[in-house]
Amino acid sequence: MSSNIKVLQVIPKLGYGGAETGCYDIAHYLPENGCESFIVTSGGELTKFVDKKKVKLIKLPVHSKNPLLILINAILLIGIILFFKISIVHARSRAPAWSCLFATKLTNRKFVTTFHGTYNFSGKLKKFYNSVMVRSDLIIAGSNFIFSHIKENYSEFLSNQKKIFSYF
Repeated sequence: MSSNIKVLQVIPKLGYGGAETGCYDIAHYLPENGCESFIVTSGGELTKFVDKKKVKLIKLPVHSKNPLLILINAILLIGIILFFKISIVHARSRAPAWSCLFATKLTNRKFVTTFHGTYNFSGKLKKFYNSVMVRSDLIIAGSNFIFSHIKENYSEFLSNQKKIFSYF
């Protein structure tokens, strides 16, 4: 079975944490199910285990929280999205999610985020920064606890059209 779906996952580093191994596993699962798979990351230990025949690995400084680099990454992601005809962009962290949000809005692509943890939001600016994780077309909550956390703390950024999915 072949599909035209091309999924780009964006993660700061591909290490051994839960978000990283989830990204790695999904990246290798997709080609086995007729989809093309891409990962954008700044590097990490798991990159050496990525099967380059199945997954296209692209290195960019998406780990950076520098606003200028976030903007530059957005521009580079637009190029990647258009060149490879990406269908879905999946961000797994806040800084790259901002780059992905801008890139998907400008290329009219579907945007997915996975909300893995409870981010500190001591001030309005920090809460706004974190809110990028609920500005996607689909929000994946890493647990039922995170699902409740999103609904309780980020409801002002959610609309009725937003879909939140908890896989637990």
